[in-house]
Parts: sequence; C-alpha cells; structure tokens
Amino acid sequence: MEVNGAAADVYDFINEAGQWRQRLPHVLAVNLQEPQPGLQILEMDTRAGDGSVHTTKSVRLCRPQHEIMYKQTVLPGLLTLHTGRWLIEQRSPELVCVTSEHTIRVDESRITDIMGVDADLAAAQAFVRRALSGNSLATLKHAKAYAEAR
Repeated sequence: MEVNGAAADVYDFINEAGQWRQRLPHVLAVNLQEPQPGLQILEMDTRAGDGSVHTTKSVRLCRPQHEIMYKQTVLPGLLTLHTGRWLIEQRSPELVCVTSEHTIRVDESRITDIMGVDADLAAAQAFVRRALSGNSLATLKHAKAYAEAR
C-alpha cells in the first residue's frame, strides 16, 4: 500500500500495537510487552471476517522505521506455523510503500474438525489467506490514515 507521508509515522502505528484495540476494529484485546527496545511480545484477540475470535501470541523484532518481523508462538487452530513481516520503505520524501507478508502452514489434521467434513487443504488455505489478508489490509488502511493525517 502506498502512503503519502513519513515512514516514521507508519512504523509508529504498527509498532504501537498496544494501542490497536482503540485503533483497529478487528482487535478485541491486546497485551504488548517490550522487555527490551526492539523486542516485543504481543498477545491479542482478533475477530476474523466470519465472526470467529482467535487468540494469538507473537514475538516481534522491530527495526525502527523499516521493518517489524514476527513469529506467532500461540496460533489459531488451523495453523502450525505463522511468520510475517511489515516492511516500510520511504520511496520519496512524500511517499512510503508498506508491505505485509505472511508465511503459514496449515494443520491438515484439523481441517475437517474446524471447517467441516467437506473442507480440504485448498479450502483451508483460502480461508486463512482471506483472514490474514483482510486483517492486514485493515491494519494497512488505518496506518495509512494515521500517517497521512500527521
């Protein structure tokens, strides 16, 4: 997503995850700890597009104004792995490009328990892709509005 603003403002929005409950409608509860600068432990409850609520916990490594990488250590039921990255690139004095990336692995043994007997791996992957993309896009839109208003 392109943002007309400063990388520092976009980074601050994503870095300040402790405020996401007030800033992001899909975040229902959040607990952010930062045992040392640049290392965060983020636990939150989020609502997916289908209305389900998931508790996740992540370890985040933060490179100010450039990147936040994370690995979820407590995952939603369909996943055995979820890592991600927020990449923030100042392209010009007025333009920032923000990218959200996800790497996941679906727990194939839980697909039918969670999604029903007719579900298969492709359906589970599509479901996870929609959920993660939807939440990331919502976060990006709010980060954009925050940065462009500053």
